[in-house]
Amino acid sequence: MKIRFISAKVLARILALTLIIIISQTYYQTTAQKLSNMKMQCEVKGEGIPIVLVGGGLTGWASWESFVKIFNDKQRKVIRLQLLSVQYGLENKLLPENYSVKFESDALSTALDLLGFSSPIDLVAWSYGALTSLNYALDHPDKIRSLTLIEPPAIWVLHETGKFDDEMKKTTDFFMTFKGDISEDMLAAFLINAGFVQPGKSARDLPQWSRWINFRLSLRNNPYAVLHSDKIQRLRNFQVPTLLVKGTGSTKWLHDVIDGLAANIPHSRIVEFPGGHSPHIVTTDKFLDELEKFQKELK
Repeated sequence: MKIRFISAKVLARILALTLIIIISQTYYQTTAQKLSNMKMQCEVKGEGIPIVLVGGGLTGWASWESFVKIFNDKQRKVIRLQLLSVQYGLENKLLPENYSVKFESDALSTALDLLGFSSPIDLVAWSYGALTSLNYALDHPDKIRSLTLIEPPAIWVLHETGKFDDEMKKTTDFFMTFKGDISEDMLAAFLINAGFVQPGKSARDLPQWSRWINFRLSLRNNPYAVLHSDKIQRLRNFQVPTLLVKGTGSTKWLHDVIDGLAANIPHSRIVEFPGGHSPHIVTTDKFLDELEKFQKELK
C-alpha cells in the first residue's frame, strides 16, 4: 500500500482556505449580532397602504397604541417602531457607549429595510422619535413619501437659526443630567421642560403620573438630543412634503424648533392643536383629519 503525502504547498492552501471560512463565519455572525442590536423592535398590524409610527422618548410605541385600530379601519397597514432608548430603559440597561441620535436612526433604517418596502413610506413621529425620524428622513429622502413631525426636540435647529438663548441653555444643562438612575423629581421636572405639564402645576397630580413613572429610565436619551447636531442646508435640500405639528400650551423652545424647520424645509406647513406636547393624543380627531388631508394631497 502506497502512502501519499500532501505537499507543503497544498497543505498551506488547505489551511488558508480553512482560515478564510472561519473568519467569514465569524464576520457574518458578528455582523448579524450587530444588526440585531441596532434594529428597532417592530410591530406590524393590518393590511393596506403602510404607515410607520415612531413614538416619543418617554413611553415609546405605547404612545401610538390607541391609533393602531383607527388606522387599520382606514385600510392602513400600521408599523409601530420602538426606540432603542425606550427599550433599554424598560429593560434597565445602560445605552451603548456609541449611542447617539444617528445610532437610533440607523436602527430605524435597519428595521424598515428588513420589512422590504418597495415604495416610499408615510412616516409619522412624535417628540424624540420625531427627532430620530427627521435624521432618518434627511439621510434617506428617497424612501419617504411624506413626513409628519410632532414637536421634535431638534435643539440643533435653535443653534442654526440663532434661537438658542440663555433660558434654553438652562434647559439643555438640565437635560444633560439624565444619566444613570432617573428619579421621580427629575421626571416631574422633565415633564414641565418638555411641555407635558404647565409651569406651576404638579405632574404628580395628573392621572398619567403612575404610568409615566414606569418609563422614567427611557429619559437617559435626553443628553443625546442636546448633543445631536446637523446643518440647516440639509433641511433646504429636503424636498419631501412635511407636516409639522405644534401643541398649544407646549414650550416656547419646541415651537421655535418647528418654526425653524418650517422656514427651511421647502414643502412644509404647520398645524396646531390643543394638548401641550401631546396634541395628537389630546386632540386626536382634529389631528387625524389634518393628517388624512395632508396625505391625500400627495396623490
